[in-house]
Amino acid sequence: MSVRTERVVVESQGAFIRVRRPAYWVYVACLSFGLISLGRVLSPEYSDIAGALWASIAINAALAAVFLWILARLDLFEREPVTVRAAAMCWGGLAAVSFSMIANDAALVVLAQLNDAGWARTWGPAIAGPLNEEWLKAVGVVMLVLIVREHFDRSIDGLIYGALVGLGFQVVENLTYAVNFAVINPNSDWAGSMTVTFTRVLVAGPWSHPLYSGTAGLGIAYLVTQVRKPMRVRVLVALGLFALAMAMHGLWNLPGVPGLDGWVVVPLTYGKGLIILGLFFVLYHFAARAEWRWFVTTMSDQPETVVTTEDLTTMRSLRSRRKARNQDARRWGKRAAQLRGQLQGELVRLATVLAREQRRATAVDDAPDVASVKRNIAAIRAELAEVAGEAGDPDDAGEAETAAVRG
Repeated sequence: MSVRTERVVVESQGAFIRVRRPAYWVYVACLSFGLISLGRVLSPEYSDIAGALWASIAINAALAAVFLWILARLDLFEREPVTVRAAAMCWGGLAAVSFSMIANDAALVVLAQLNDAGWARTWGPAIAGPLNEEWLKAVGVVMLVLIVREHFDRSIDGLIYGALVGLGFQVVENLTYAVNFAVINPNSDWAGSMTVTFTRVLVAGPWSHPLYSGTAGLGIAYLVTQVRKPMRVRVLVALGLFALAMAMHGLWNLPGVPGLDGWVVVPLTYGKGLIILGLFFVLYHFAARAEWRWFVTTMSDQPETVVTTEDLTTMRSLRSRRKARNQDARRWGKRAAQLRGQLQGELVRLATVLAREQRRATAVDDAPDVASVKRNIAAIRAELAEVAGEAGDPDDAGEAETAAVRG
């Protein structure tokens, strides 16, 4: 059972509809176009392949759920609003996919004219895919910046929103492939749909569009949030990460070498994926370190009764937070671990409201939300000390009281 705390609502949290911002109406128009375009693709064949399509939808929904869970854990110090996350996925799944279909078809025609149709079919995905799809997905992140700039506080926000745009793109693109293969398979619509669905989910799923778009989104957010850096540096970083996103996409789409045995093709394929995954997590590592430095800097002026050096250390990662909760559980029981988790949540909330008040250039300590969160922290620490005292001997009780004050 957790301590009853005062509710603090961050300004504009959850709001995405901004009718006074022109970018919002451009976003709506692009989504409407995407919805109509995809409807034309799916509706003529729907009655014949409905079962296979719904099966593919279920599998891709499971893929999306896994990615959403992972992305939620990657965002260490702030959970992005549900409506903005949904808006990011909608751009990727509706607008970016629809415009990419048009652009890719046109690019394949051009490539076929430059060489021949066979060459275009072989090399088209590695050329047209990165060139067309990555900038269309990146436009979605730019749209979010223009519509809800207040939700882009640090570079990692762009990584998360970019990955969500890519996730929406991947899910809907998988569905279009499922429809196409269900229609053209001469034996069974189910065989065609499930074969391509499982191939794309199991082979390409772990290192596909969320990673590419997350990389590009990281660069966009770096450009707009790191205002203390020289503009030249910010632009170069943004362009470099966008180029890296296209390179990752192109690497995955590279055609295989004809004539290779299966035992060679499989490790080569997964080797490309592991390279892409490794590059993404290197970037995430640097973004997460920047997040922790932001947290330490934001909380550095707070007294020991609010946040301690030990708190700052344990908040660095999900693993260190879990370790602190497990340690409390071993020493003082499950209730203490629950309180430690609640305390960690309030510390994240405090950093968020402190940063907001600092941006407003107001008296931080006098802000009502700051005072409210500090009262929550004090109540949780007091309860933690009481629970620890009930769980152990007098020596443990004294140590728990010290821990409650020092974090």
